[in-house]
Amino acid sequence: MKIALWTVSVFIVLNLLQSTMPVTANPILFVPTGNTLTTGQFRAEAAFSPNNENGKYFWLGAGFLQFEANLIRFESPSGDKENLIGAQWNFLPETLLTPGISFGVKDIASESAEGIGGYLAITKNIPIGKAVSLVKDFSATVGVGVGGIKGVFAGFEAKLPMGFFVQGEYDSQDINAAAGWQPIKILRLKAYSLRKEFFFGAELVPALF
Repeated sequence: MKIALWTVSVFIVLNLLQSTMPVTANPILFVPTGNTLTTGQFRAEAAFSPNNENGKYFWLGAGFLQFEANLIRFESPSGDKENLIGAQWNFLPETLLTPGISFGVKDIASESAEGIGGYLAITKNIPIGKAVSLVKDFSATVGVGVGGIKGVFAGFEAKLPMGFFVQGEYDSQDINAAAGWQPIKILRLKAYSLRKEFFFGAELVPALF
């Protein structure tokens, strides 16, 4: 009985702490994070190469409880399409005390050259305080994958003054990055370096249906 009461108490505390933490969508760019979209949340993002020389990417995601379904779609300049369908379970929500920990699978239909991959991802918002005056918020992710995700991956997002931000990641194969500006609450304009190629686009910040 005491164990049951203790377990319930812990989950209540975690849920209360979770409500004070920022929600980070999955993924950063291609790297999954330890957090998922919550019930009723969705995100959408698109990146285009100049004159469609290197194709275009689209990201979609939706959450339910501690589960998320997501899609990364690539359309090549020749018109070929690749849909990387993913699913993720947020095993431990991020709180003031704990990191967000998730298990997931990427490219369920195995449409990419790398094929289906499973992963564990851990994300934590790191208090910066006054140590770095130009950084208002910083979130770091580390993880490990098998199959199509070949080993260790890592990434970060740093929010800067006046709505600017930068993102960077190592997806176990490539280094990718993005920088941008958030003019309004629900929209971020971005420039990307994805797999050594330049893209530009926009992201709808996670919002409720």
